[in-house]
Amino acid sequence: MRRLILLGVLAAVTPTMAADAKVKGEEITFPSGKEEIKGFVAMPEGKGPFPGIIVIQEWWGLNDWIRDQARHLAAQGYVALAPDLYRGKVATDMGTARKLLQGLPNDRALRDLKAATDKLASYKEVDKDKLGVIGWCMGGKYSLQAALNDKRLTACAICYGAVETDPKKLESMNATVLGVFGKEDKGIPIAEVRKFGEALKTAGKKVEAIHEYEAGHGFMREKNGPNPNPEHRAGPAKEAWKEIDAFFAKTLKGK
Repeated sequence: MRRLILLGVLAAVTPTMAADAKVKGEEITFPSGKEEIKGFVAMPEGKGPFPGIIVIQEWWGLNDWIRDQARHLAAQGYVALAPDLYRGKVATDMGTARKLLQGLPNDRALRDLKAATDKLASYKEVDKDKLGVIGWCMGGKYSLQAALNDKRLTACAICYGAVETDPKKLESMNATVLGVFGKEDKGIPIAEVRKFGEALKTAGKKVEAIHEYEAGHGFMREKNGPNPNPEHRAGPAKEAWKEIDAFFAKTLKGK
């Protein structure tokens, strides 16, 4: 029997999180190829069916911050599933995070994301025709790649992840795109982000918006491991969540 943890009051990690909302959070295991991998799923109260969203980790791993983002989405009325791409490893410093990222095979990550989408679509509480994906940093890159490789994903939110600027490489996209980027991001230059937006239009893809904030990389996250994140910007982070919530409500709920 699956063990469900009822969370009465959510921590105010995300500014837009409804503090009185109740969600169920559960650690799960599911198949990916010949392997069994782990993940975290958060569900709203009620019978559903609800839209579903894949939540993709940063280079830190499937940590509490990613679980909190999944809970936030569940509080908004989605079943949110975060796969563990690092097989249980979590970094608390940048050196370890970099090594974990460098050791992640791209083909395995994409296989895991497809498996996570299979798992998400298998829940009776999920409307399998209304699936989206979101990721930050490394997860932003994989949010885009997942949408390019899986037509079931019809809404893709990319938060300061690596982009594609070749329109031909975007032709397989079936999802409407929302971009969240920082103008001061040294790793994802805003000039490349703008080329990405133009490439999406050239490829004839649906773009909700590509937002540019007065911030650097990783500005939505409060901490780097146990330490304060100097790039965190509370105001832009709050505005970004407003845009993300409105985007998924429009694309997955028709609101």
